[in-house]
Amino acid sequence: MTISCPQCGAPVEARTETRFLHCPFCTSSFVAEAGVGIAEYHLAHGRDDRLAWSALVSTLEVEGADSSVEQESCDYLVAPFWLSRPDGGRRLVPARRHPWLGESSLVLPGGDLLFVPEGSDFTPPDITAAEALGEGAGKESGSLSLVHLPLYLLSFRAGGSQCRAVVSATDRRVYLLDSPPRRAVTLPFRHVALISAYALLLVIVGLSMRNHLHRAVAFAVIFGVSYLSLFAFLRREG
Repeated sequence: MTISCPQCGAPVEARTETRFLHCPFCTSSFVAEAGVGIAEYHLAHGRDDRLAWSALVSTLEVEGADSSVEQESCDYLVAPFWLSRPDGGRRLVPARRHPWLGESSLVLPGGDLLFVPEGSDFTPPDITAAEALGEGAGKESGSLSLVHLPLYLLSFRAGGSQCRAVVSATDRRVYLLDSPPRRAVTLPFRHVALISAYALLLVIVGLSMRNHLHRAVAFAVIFGVSYLSLFAFLRREG
């Protein structure tokens, strides 16, 4: 069977319906899917587990979740995804069966898409494009490609709960598969008492003074004195 290279259009002989191929003319790599050549790419990246855990902690802090992470496991996976471009948009769908990939809605990270070099050992897809995207996938030239994305699969405990997260190794974007508990925020009794007394004083002054100018001056004085007092108190407490 002869398949046209999706990059240069040169004819390439293929022995099976679905396999990894390399064009002898432009040296690009691609996949044959149902007799159609589909370009195959990857994103260059070196593994660094510390960056993955750091990205996770930063995301938990931003979202107000408990960031006291107890690390359990970190798996590094370069997973294949079908990338389609319907109506000018982008749709990324897992091309390999993995429970974590099916639960996360990954987006294509920034970076240069590089052709997979000859002799590479990237994990091949076990989900066809038609199964993942529908029968019409890849009918238009250049509308479908296969992209290998480097990912970290993190298993951890936060706030006593078992959690999982997928981290993109290219841009360190974090996809939480389980929501960690929110970080509990508690105020000391002294602080609550001070704030309550300050609010009560403002209410009393506001009700007792009829003149708007006098009321504004009183509020300004109370605010200035209270601000300096509270600042000194909190600084001493810290």
